[in-house]
Amino acid sequence: MLGSSLLVIVVLVSTVLMQGVSRDAAAEILSYRLSALNRFVQLASHVASDDDLEMLQIEMDTYSGLYGEGLLIVADGHQLVSGNISAQDPDVADTLRAAALNLERTDIPAVNPFLDSGALIARPFGNTGQVLGSVTMKVNLEPARMKVLQVSSMVILATLTVGAVFLLLANRLATWVLRPLHRLDDSVQRLTQTQRTIPLVEQGPPELRALSRSVSSLAQTMATSLQQQQELIAETSHQLRNPVAALRLRVDLLKMRLADRSSVEGLRSVENELARVEMLLDGVLRLASAEHRLTEQNSEESVADSTARKESINVLQVLAEEAERQSATAQAAGNTLILEGAAESTQDVSVWCNIFDLQQMVAELLENAIKYAPATEITLSVKSSPTMADVMICDQGPGMNKTEIGRAGERFWRAESVRGTPGTGLGLAIVDRLARANSGQLLVTANSQAGLAAIIRLPRASSLTEKSDD
Repeated sequence: MLGSSLLVIVVLVSTVLMQGVSRDAAAEILSYRLSALNRFVQLASHVASDDDLEMLQIEMDTYSGLYGEGLLIVADGHQLVSGNISAQDPDVADTLRAAALNLERTDIPAVNPFLDSGALIARPFGNTGQVLGSVTMKVNLEPARMKVLQVSSMVILATLTVGAVFLLLANRLATWVLRPLHRLDDSVQRLTQTQRTIPLVEQGPPELRALSRSVSSLAQTMATSLQQQQELIAETSHQLRNPVAALRLRVDLLKMRLADRSSVEGLRSVENELARVEMLLDGVLRLASAEHRLTEQNSEESVADSTARKESINVLQVLAEEAERQSATAQAAGNTLILEGAAESTQDVSVWCNIFDLQQMVAELLENAIKYAPATEITLSVKSSPTMADVMICDQGPGMNKTEIGRAGERFWRAESVRGTPGTGLGLAIVDRLARANSGQLLVTANSQAGLAAIIRLPRASSLTEKSDD
């Protein structure tokens, strides 16, 4: 935008200067030619004999040979011609007719440096009541044109040089002003994505320096606040475990001391609430850990440490181990676990992930499928592309509608149809954070037949190895 504006200014300035040079050149040559025109008018007006006409013709030929310009003089009923001018030329004929009407033509248009052309000037002469003749001169503008072209070239070069200097200065000025703004934008983007700040170097005008200090202070305050919130949630959940454990111990002791069966039955509601609190605390702790892992993944300071904790993992092996671990729970709920691809080539599919994160993600999704889709088939499978692998856990339960699927990854959210089933609403949120912490994502979709399909999409280890080799 700035470059275009400067280019327009350069063009306008060059045009104005060139027009001025052209007008000056035309005015200069006109002053000399009017003097010559007046001289020939004086000579022609005193023609009285053939000898005078002969002398006038000699003067005209001499002038035309010297300046390369044409002359056409009408005097004493004769028409004298010298140089490159012809009475049959339409412009010359118009000029002669105008002169016969006592109309002179003494203007030369601005010289066009890119057009080779001439100009006609004429002046009639006679007495007060009659036009006796006229002098018409075809002015050669080539010397003036070359002079204007030379001067215009210098003007254009000078204006381009000045424009380039101004453009360079404007670029430096824009860089000086915009660089701090770009750094501010990077800092805000980093804060949004990682909850960490970039130390800002104060650059640019005083106003931007002050803005950089304000944004740095704000970003640091927000990052510190977010970190303190995460730490508070984790520490609070951890500290609540001790009083909850002590409360459960006391309930157990009280149940042992009570002999009345009805009183013992009454304590079961207390035990159920304690179990619910313990489940909630455990979920909050796991979610805090998952969000901390996600923050580590996005943090430049922790990239090396986070990468060191990842390894190439055989996906089907993890699925098989988790299916075996939860087989008793699935059997008790009436579920049938089906592991697809164990004997096919997909058993070689490996992903680049933290082993404990992958185990936790698979465990969360499998527990959800068993809990919310009892007495159905649950399929565990892997689908891969050259760069990504999809770890799929599909059930044939009641599933969720489109609106519910859109909210499935929110913390503490549970569908209306499963509010009566024990749970915290944190399982999918935990899987979502852990998947993103391992450069992947969680996808929840409706199963092609019935129920729900939960997909953990992770980068394949082979694709990352190829990139590192390149």
